[in-house]
Amino acid sequence: MNTTTYAGFWKRTIAFIIDNILAAIAPAVICLPLFMWQVAAASNAPESERALHIGALVVIYVIWQLLGLVCMWLYFAFMESGSRQATWGKRLMKIKVVGKDGQRISFARATGRFFAKIVSYMIMYIGLIMAGLTNRKRALHDYIAETYVVNDSFQPSDPLPDTPSHPWWLGIIVVLMIVFLGGLMLLGVVASHTSGRAFQAAAQLQTLAEQPDLPYGAIPAGDITYYHYSDGYHASFEDNNGGEYSLYLPAAGEEICCEDYPGQSCEATGFAECD
Repeated sequence: MNTTTYAGFWKRTIAFIIDNILAAIAPAVICLPLFMWQVAAASNAPESERALHIGALVVIYVIWQLLGLVCMWLYFAFMESGSRQATWGKRLMKIKVVGKDGQRISFARATGRFFAKIVSYMIMYIGLIMAGLTNRKRALHDYIAETYVVNDSFQPSDPLPDTPSHPWWLGIIVVLMIVFLGGLMLLGVVASHTSGRAFQAAAQLQTLAEQPDLPYGAIPAGDITYYHYSDGYHASFEDNNGGEYSLYLPAAGEEICCEDYPGQSCEATGFAECD
């Protein structure tokens, strides 16, 4: 069985990285100077004008992303439907894209192939990993667009033979990805829990205590407010049920404790109650 017709997974991966870098250059050259200019302007602007510069930063960022998408699309679609049937990355790796009949694909098919990659991105790149584990080494967007990635020695008259597939490995990878995503979600739930917020606040308290020139007063930081007083450092926050908690740190390196609030239990924070 001839299995050398198709481009290997790592060849495709290296080509993919090269192409994404090349296609991102033009948007970066256009938008990065504008972005940095607004960053500098926002840092030097008076408080009353800062919101205007931040809004400009958001607009520039959105334009950057849209311009990047257009450049990526045109780069991949024009080059993969061109006479060489390959982007610069694929040319360096000596591979190219063909249709189901082994012929050069149209611009419309190359466009569909590019936007089909979005599905792979949405499912944690599993669609791209499929290129190393499926029959004829096809990624998900190859199945959608009915294309194949072959070595550049391939001729339209050559056959497109079957290759060994590895569905079990693909299944294992999908399960691992799901477990990984579930773990991230669990970490998010834990972080939003009372004890998770408390440990986050405690870590920041220690960091603040190590700054000897920190001025007195409140230091807002998202949904946790820190305070520097003459007696030490405090952190106040609410849990998901609206319960209020406060931690106290006398000085850097000393033990953090939980300040007792009426109707609340310090046990939920994981820290001992202050004496």
